[in-house]
Amino acid sequence: MRIIELTMDRFDQFAANHPLRNYCQTSAYARLMGEQGFSYDYIGYEDDSHNLVAASLILYKRIGLCRYAYAPRGFLIDYYNADLVASFVKDIVKRCKDRKIVFIKINPEIIIGELDSKKNFAATYNQNVKIIDDLKDLKFKRRREVEPLELIAPRISTYINLKKYDVNKLNEETKDLLNYANRRGLDYEIATSKDINIFYNFIKNETNFNINSLRNLLNIFSKQSMAELILVKVDYKKFLIQAQENYDMELEHNNECNNLIQDNPNEENLNEKMESDKLLLQLKNDIIEATEGLKKGNNDYIAGAIVIKYLNRITILCSGYNKDFKNLYPNYYLYNKLFEIYKDEYDYIDLNGLASDLSSNSKYYEYNQFKLNFNPIIYEFIGEFDIILDEFNFRKLQSRDLIMKELQNFKGL
Repeated sequence: MRIIELTMDRFDQFAANHPLRNYCQTSAYARLMGEQGFSYDYIGYEDDSHNLVAASLILYKRIGLCRYAYAPRGFLIDYYNADLVASFVKDIVKRCKDRKIVFIKINPEIIIGELDSKKNFAATYNQNVKIIDDLKDLKFKRRREVEPLELIAPRISTYINLKKYDVNKLNEETKDLLNYANRRGLDYEIATSKDINIFYNFIKNETNFNINSLRNLLNIFSKQSMAELILVKVDYKKFLIQAQENYDMELEHNNECNNLIQDNPNEENLNEKMESDKLLLQLKNDIIEATEGLKKGNNDYIAGAIVIKYLNRITILCSGYNKDFKNLYPNYYLYNKLFEIYKDEYDYIDLNGLASDLSSNSKYYEYNQFKLNFNPIIYEFIGEFDIILDEFNFRKLQSRDLIMKELQNFKGL
């Protein structure tokens, strides 16, 4: 067995066919992180017959006078083959020690369990749990998640099976919110990196992303059709047409209610008339709002998301909305629209993380519940690991909180 340097094309080909394939182990991601100040290698591992049995994108960066290495989403290797993993890690460690690397970080995209939201998020763990001990035997230390969502990649994440997603199976409240949003003239468009300023205003106070890194991501990934910026807007012309149609329909229903009351003024008919009156008033206000919006001569952008497209999976990298339009539920419209847009060409959509504090009194409750309202599959991943090559300098960096600060700089990318 020996480590070799791979060409970009050979690495991408191996990565795309590996069971643990993910967008972080691609040449596009390498170029993105190169713009973030990282250097990188495409590492391969060949057996004696020159078969490629493992590979990894390895990123390198300085923290102060020290350097660390990071394999984003872990090595592309058969983690069940203990001898292969041990040999590969041994050779990677030697290579990194020769380069004066202080520590190596990995966070393999390995599912160790599934959580059941209907059973108080009880987890059913699988045989992949054993890999934790296997990595510890190789001197890797598993990083403890002190605060929810503090790891580079979420430890718990939510997925929608696009082939099975059915809006009719959502809870009644979520369906009502979606129906309401759909009546308000909301529409979407696929934007470009030139529109990043519009999107960034939705997320700038709630994210570690900076606008330049997101612009770079769109420019780099879009060249390989691997990323899109989706914006949600209020189309006031569409809104006005819908509001007028809904008003006319409800007015007809209201007249029927009047006739019913004249024939039979019972409590049920009176209540139905009162509800219709309320809805008519709401629809009349919708017409006024849409008319005023149309007078402005332009549509309001109110929400957006950046999505990564890789093989059979979509990942929602980040999303946000204008809180001034919260009453239109643009975040619900956006996510449901993403499911519709991508369901024919892709199998899964990664909603990108739940906070590990899943209690109802958690400060993350609304963040979590929004995603849970779409009935996702909930997976727990194996987590984040470090192998320390230079204990003295690692502790020095740790004592000055430099490692945590560095990791926050590219958290989520």
